Amino acid sequence: MATAKKTSKKKSAEAAAPVQHKLFEAHAGHANHLCELVSKRQMAKVARAAKDAKYICHICGRGASKASSLCEPVEI
Repeated sequence: MATAKKTSKKKSAEAAAPVQHKLFEAHAGHANHLCELVSKRQMAKVARAAKDAKYICHICGRGASKASSLCEPVEI
């Protein structure tokens, strides 16, 4: 007869808990980052910042012409 392993609720809850990235905390210049501008529905600013994108955010995937418009920019 096969026996099934029991997992505790605590252990399964720990496995499901998301890892908090350091960028979830406030960081310099975040008010002008595309993710924040989009959340505030400032789409005209988003359009200007995204025009001729040379960088992409490693976190959210948005593109911008200046690295300073993104939380974690990567040059494309």
